[in-house]
Amino acid sequence: MKKQQTSRGKRYSSIERVKILTYVDKYNAENGRGGAAAASRKYDVSQLTIGNWLRTAGSPSPKRKKSNVDIDKALSRLSELHKLMAKTEEELDKQRKEYAELKMML
Repeated sequence: MKKQQTSRGKRYSSIERVKILTYVDKYNAENGRGGAAAASRKYDVSQLTIGNWLRTAGSPSPKRKKSNVDIDKALSRLSELHKLMAKTEEELDKQRKEYAELKMML
């Protein structure tokens, strides 16, 4: 007896794929990213399926907006702030200890 093969999910025509991928690209162009999620909701297709189609089609992944921040300058300032906060916390700990000792004397 021959086993009957069952279908694994819906099959999409080339026209449907193009329509959905066009929507994804248009959405990403307008919003920067999120096109696959929006298309998934609109066309009831899983994001995984859309992602596979995008990779197969060679579509570029959406780019994040570039920051105008100077990375070296920002990292240097973060380091300065971290050191300042550590020093301030150390001073605050000393003051809390002194406060607790004085409170115990009362």
